[in-house]
Amino acid sequence: MTKAIAIILLFVCSISIQAQTKDLDKQLLKKYSKKKLASLKLDNPTEYEFSKYCVNNAFYTGKTSKEKIATNHNEYGRIKIKDLTNINFFELNIELKEKDHQAFIINESTNLLIVKSKTRILNELKKK
Repeated sequence: MTKAIAIILLFVCSISIQAQTKDLDKQLLKKYSKKKLASLKLDNPTEYEFSKYCVNNAFYTGKTSKEKIATNHNEYGRIKIKDLTNINFFELNIELKEKDHQAFIINESTNLLIVKSKTRILNELKKK
């Protein structure tokens, strides 16, 4: 009986993982064509894993003050985002910098989008 339960749980977990991968693949289609994405999975799994991670983890959001923005206005880019609860990094069309993070003011507010450096993202992936 426990073997049957274990098999069922394993099956449910594998279906869940496949569903999550398909959702991420849909989000990656903002950057890659279907053909390129399929090729990436086979020929360059490291880049594929990096891209999958970037969809939801290449950035974070935060708040700042109007005073800080005014004082350091040259440090911030500007970006418009429709839905702050559902951000796909590849829809933003931001190129990652190797060692520097990037800060953007969202929708002319005091909300910030901070894009991590490529080096930081790679370090996060190593720790996973």
